[in-house]
Amino acid sequence: MPKKVTMDSIALKLGISKNTVSLALRGMPGISEATRKNIEAAAESMGYVYKNSTRQQQTRNLCLVIAKSTRDSIGFFSFIQVGIEDEAKKNNFNTIIHYYDENHETFEMPNCVRDGLVSGIITLGRIARKTINEIINYKLPVVMVDNYFDDLDMDCILTDNQCGGYLAAQYLIKSGHEKLGFLGDISASVSFYDRYQGYLKAMGEHDLEAAHEYSVTNCTLESMKKDDIVLTIREMQKRMGLPTAFFCCNDAEALILMKVLLKMGISIPGEVSIVGFDDIETSRSVTPGLTTMRVQKELMGRKAVCKLLKKMDSPEEITEKILLSARIVERQSVKVLRG
Repeated sequence: MPKKVTMDSIALKLGISKNTVSLALRGMPGISEATRKNIEAAAESMGYVYKNSTRQQQTRNLCLVIAKSTRDSIGFFSFIQVGIEDEAKKNNFNTIIHYYDENHETFEMPNCVRDGLVSGIITLGRIARKTINEIINYKLPVVMVDNYFDDLDMDCILTDNQCGGYLAAQYLIKSGHEKLGFLGDISASVSFYDRYQGYLKAMGEHDLEAAHEYSVTNCTLESMKKDDIVLTIREMQKRMGLPTAFFCCNDAEALILMKVLLKMGISIPGEVSIVGFDDIETSRSVTPGLTTMRVQKELMGRKAVCKLLKKMDSPEEITEKILLSARIVERQSVKVLRG
């Protein structure tokens, strides 16, 4: 009895993935016309008949890959996810969400990707290099949101974090602050690193010293115990006195700092001014209201879907890093010393 011809048989003969064969035979986007014709010709010569129902033909899916730590972030990534799902729905695409634990040694590819049920992938937030490499190996269109690697030629949707960091520091400097500190683990996220670079650029342009005694750049306050945060602040006071203002890598960091300073009896903005980044919901409801940089969160999600659909239609198109600007939102956490 002749051996049954399957998609695996075709994939093995052509030296490609089963996923690529599935997408081509189902007429899904994301496959070049030359590859599609090769697969169809091989299938015909091998006697493979692809049975597909009308329901399957109408199915259009994309996969959204998110680390569990990203999912649990308060008030930021959920808005990007809303933008992704809304824009996908508008274009008659379903969004299949896959959460994974980045602490696991190996990344388990979503079943929907392995089974050829999606036409493209969006990754949201921080992602390990080995994980993105595994995803790329599936030869599907991929768009990264809020992350990038300098040496990977990939489509990315990002906030212009360096410019945003520059504008935040510039705002404090123009308000009369010359002793500025930066808080945030710059190794934890490319966004934090770029915001820090923007802060350094603004300080340098005004011939101001970015004194490391005023900054904590090797960990987040979120990862520290409250008593350790208090000790860190006390050490700053002993060595050089507190800076007149802190620029924090994001709003979550800024809100923790505000809470600790107020409990220590240090007034905001009377003694210390604070600027955050992201403009999450809580930044508006705290007292004093947090001055921050507003990020176009939902728009990032919508742009990611539009870019992915474009990539599906034109796989050979040049990759892009799309930067969305951030702007200052003034509230009550900054004291104007002059200006």
